[in-house]
Amino acid sequence: MLHYGIDQFSYEQMMQIINGEETATLNETAREQITNSFNNVQKIVESDRTVYGINTGFGPLCDVKISESETAQLQYNLIISHAVGVGKSIHKDLSKIMMIAKVHALSKGFSGVSMEIIERLIFMIEIDYLDKLKSDK
Repeated sequence: MLHYGIDQFSYEQMMQIINGEETATLNETAREQITNSFNNVQKIVESDRTVYGINTGFGPLCDVKISESETAQLQYNLIISHAVGVGKSIHKDLSKIMMIAKVHALSKGFSGVSMEIIERLIFMIEIDYLDKLKSDK
Protein backbone atom coordinates (compact mmCIF):
# COMPACT_ATOMS: atom_id res chain seq x y z
CA MET A 1 0.00 0.00 0.00
CA LEU A 2 1.23 3.47 -0.93
CA HIS A 3 0.51 6.63 1.04
CA TYR A 4 -0.33 9.92 -0.66
CA GLY A 5 1.84 12.78 0.55
CA ILE A 6 4.33 10.45 2.24
CA ASP A 7 5.80 7.84 -0.12
CA GLN A 8 7.51 8.41 -3.45
CA PHE A 9 5.52 7.10 -6.40
CA SER A 10 7.12 5.68 -9.53
CA TYR A 11 5.41 5.65 -12.92
CA GLU A 12 5.03 1.88 -12.58
CA GLN A 13 3.33 2.25 -9.21
CA MET A 14 0.95 4.87 -10.58
CA MET A 15 0.02 2.50 -13.41
CA GLN A 16 -0.60 -0.22 -10.81
CA ILE A 17 -2.93 2.16 -8.95
CA ILE A 18 -4.79 2.90 -12.18
CA ASN A 19 -5.13 -0.81 -12.95
CA GLY A 20 -6.24 -1.71 -9.42
CA GLU A 21 -3.08 -3.71 -8.72
CA GLU A 22 -1.85 -1.31 -6.02
CA THR A 23 -3.66 0.77 -3.43
CA ALA A 24 -2.89 4.33 -2.44
CA THR A 25 -4.46 5.96 0.57
CA LEU A 26 -4.18 8.90 2.95
CA ASN A 27 -2.62 7.88 6.24
CA GLU A 28 -3.05 9.84 9.47
CA THR A 29 0.17 11.85 8.92
CA ALA A 30 -1.02 13.08 5.51
CA ARG A 31 -4.47 13.87 6.90
CA GLU A 32 -2.90 15.96 9.65
CA GLN A 33 -0.68 17.79 7.12
CA ILE A 34 -3.71 18.61 4.96
CA THR A 35 -5.87 19.69 7.90
CA ASN A 36 -3.13 21.85 9.45
CA SER A 37 -2.48 23.59 6.13
CA PHE A 38 -6.20 24.18 5.53
CA ASN A 39 -6.60 25.58 9.06
CA ASN A 40 -3.65 27.93 8.50
CA VAL A 41 -5.30 29.35 5.39
CA GLN A 42 -8.60 29.74 7.25
CA LYS A 43 -6.82 31.69 10.01
CA ILE A 44 -5.25 33.99 7.42
CA VAL A 45 -8.61 34.61 5.76
CA GLU A 46 -10.20 35.43 9.11
CA SER A 47 -7.34 37.70 10.22
CA ASP A 48 -6.21 41.14 9.14
CA ARG A 49 -2.99 39.72 7.68
CA THR A 50 -2.36 40.21 4.00
CA VAL A 51 -0.95 37.13 2.27
CA TYR A 52 -0.30 36.98 -1.47
CA GLY A 53 -2.69 34.72 -3.35
CA ILE A 54 -4.96 34.11 -0.39
CA ASN A 55 -6.44 37.54 0.17
CA THR A 56 -4.67 39.67 -2.44
CA GLY A 57 -4.92 40.03 -6.16
CA PHE A 58 -2.32 38.38 -8.38
CA GLY A 59 0.57 39.79 -10.39
CA PRO A 60 0.30 43.57 -10.71
CA LEU A 61 -2.66 43.51 -8.30
CA CYS A 62 -0.62 41.88 -5.53
CA ASP A 63 -1.00 44.95 -3.32
CA VAL A 64 -4.81 44.96 -3.59
CA LYS A 65 -6.35 43.29 -0.54
CA ILE A 66 -9.45 41.20 -1.16
CA SER A 67 -12.17 41.21 1.51
CA GLU A 68 -12.97 38.01 3.38
CA SER A 69 -16.34 37.85 1.65
CA GLU A 70 -14.67 38.01 -1.80
CA THR A 71 -11.86 35.48 -1.26
CA ALA A 72 -13.97 32.52 -2.46
CA GLN A 73 -14.73 34.41 -5.67
CA LEU A 74 -11.02 35.23 -6.05
CA GLN A 75 -10.11 31.54 -5.89
CA TYR A 76 -12.90 30.63 -8.31
CA ASN A 77 -11.72 33.29 -10.77
CA LEU A 78 -8.17 31.94 -10.53
CA ILE A 79 -9.33 28.43 -11.45
CA ILE A 80 -11.42 29.73 -14.35
CA SER A 81 -8.57 31.88 -15.65
CA HIS A 82 -6.32 28.81 -15.83
CA ALA A 83 -8.93 26.51 -17.39
CA VAL A 84 -8.35 25.70 -21.03
CA GLY A 85 -9.21 22.93 -23.42
CA VAL A 86 -7.75 22.77 -26.90
CA GLY A 87 -6.78 19.96 -29.20
CA LYS A 88 -7.38 16.26 -28.77
CA SER A 89 -8.33 14.82 -25.41
CA ILE A 90 -5.48 13.18 -23.53
CA HIS A 91 -5.46 9.46 -22.87
CA LYS A 92 -7.44 8.41 -19.79
CA ASP A 93 -4.35 6.86 -18.14
CA LEU A 94 -2.42 10.10 -18.50
CA SER A 95 -5.31 11.98 -16.95
CA LYS A 96 -5.33 9.56 -14.01
CA ILE A 97 -1.53 9.86 -13.59
CA MET A 98 -1.95 13.64 -13.44
CA MET A 99 -4.67 13.28 -10.78
CA ILE A 100 -2.54 10.86 -8.74
CA ALA A 101 0.38 13.31 -8.90
CA LYS A 102 -1.94 16.18 -7.89
CA VAL A 103 -3.36 14.26 -4.92
CA HIS A 104 0.16 13.30 -3.88
CA ALA A 105 1.37 16.92 -4.04
CA LEU A 106 -1.69 18.35 -2.27
CA SER A 107 -1.38 15.70 0.45
CA LYS A 108 2.00 17.05 1.50
CA GLY A 109 0.14 19.87 3.25
CA PHE A 110 1.54 22.97 1.57
CA SER A 111 -1.47 24.10 -0.45
CA GLY A 112 -4.21 24.84 2.07
CA VAL A 113 -6.88 22.86 0.21
CA SER A 114 -9.65 21.12 2.09
CA MET A 115 -9.78 17.40 2.75
CA GLU A 116 -12.94 17.24 0.66
CA ILE A 117 -11.06 18.28 -2.49
CA ILE A 118 -8.45 15.58 -2.01
CA GLU A 119 -11.04 12.94 -1.18
CA ARG A 120 -13.02 13.85 -4.33
CA LEU A 121 -9.90 13.51 -6.48
CA ILE A 122 -9.16 10.12 -4.94
CA PHE A 123 -12.74 9.06 -5.65
CA MET A 124 -12.34 10.13 -9.28
CA ILE A 125 -9.11 8.13 -9.56
CA GLU A 126 -10.72 5.02 -8.12
CA ILE A 127 -14.17 5.17 -9.74
CA ASP A 128 -13.18 3.65 -13.11
CA TYR A 129 -11.46 0.77 -11.40
CA LEU A 130 -14.58 0.10 -9.33
CA ASP A 131 -16.74 0.26 -12.48
CA LYS A 132 -14.37 -2.16 -14.23
CA LEU A 133 -14.72 -4.64 -11.35
CA LYS A 134 -18.50 -4.49 -11.66
CA SER A 135 -18.43 -5.04 -15.43
CA ASP A 136 -16.01 -7.98 -15.15
CA LYS A 137 -18.54 -9.93 -13.05
